[in-house]
Amino acid sequence: MRLADRVAVVTGGGRGIGRAIALAFAREGARLAVVSDVEPEVQSVADEARGLGVKTLAFRADVTRSEQLGSMLESVRGRFGRLDILVNNAGIVEAGWLLEQPESSWRRVIEVNLIGTYLATRAVLPQMMSQREGRIINIASVYGRHGGFGFVSAYVASKHGVIGLTRALAAELGTLGYADITVNAICPGYIRAGMGIAPQKVRDRDGDVREIPGEQLFERYFKHRVPQRRMLEAEEVANVAVFLALPESKGVTGQALNIDGGFLMS
Repeated sequence: MRLADRVAVVTGGGRGIGRAIALAFAREGARLAVVSDVEPEVQSVADEARGLGVKTLAFRADVTRSEQLGSMLESVRGRFGRLDILVNNAGIVEAGWLLEQPESSWRRVIEVNLIGTYLATRAVLPQMMSQREGRIINIASVYGRHGGFGFVSAYVASKHGVIGLTRALAAELGTLGYADITVNAICPGYIRAGMGIAPQKVRDRDGDVREIPGEQLFERYFKHRVPQRRMLEAEEVANVAVFLALPESKGVTGQALNIDGGFLMS
């Protein structure tokens, strides 16, 4: 129970990587607030966490709405009295060739993935600063470190932004004397959960666009690029999130850690 005295908020906690992180924190004894914009999913994960013996709150909230985040965080402080860990996991991908993807779709990806990360972080920082410690863990992507494949310019841009925000905020906090609030990003590669197994659009040689299930896409186009020759499991990302939440990781800040089976070696 290495996180038994900690309180964690996990956005996008209703499925995939977010669910795995929430449950990994619960197994380590952390009190939890699980956030998602899908009511049945967030309630299901909260029930699973309670089954592991930890106090858990479930919130339906849109991370692009600062007033909803503020209300949620007030409830967390009111119930638990503190807030130690924020995992910014909420994210979406909407594919499309840049000249064809509607502006509204492009903006939505940036708003959820990048602005949502900013808004949640901005909301929790005053509490962490008053405690003079905290952990902010942003879920980025290996697509935040290279140009990506397929038609995902909005997603790639948003995840590059998340990594940039991670580094800039870590530097700002150190400059202001809050070095014990660490800010790091995890960059998952191809994960057998959530977006990793969802159908994705590809364009064939004739120019036709079609959808291929994520696992099939990986086998066909990406497996040979990954030294471990496999998709990773969401729990492998969760294990790294647990480490970044522990006191033992206090010297790690401003970093973007690849969890990708060797896909990117940097």
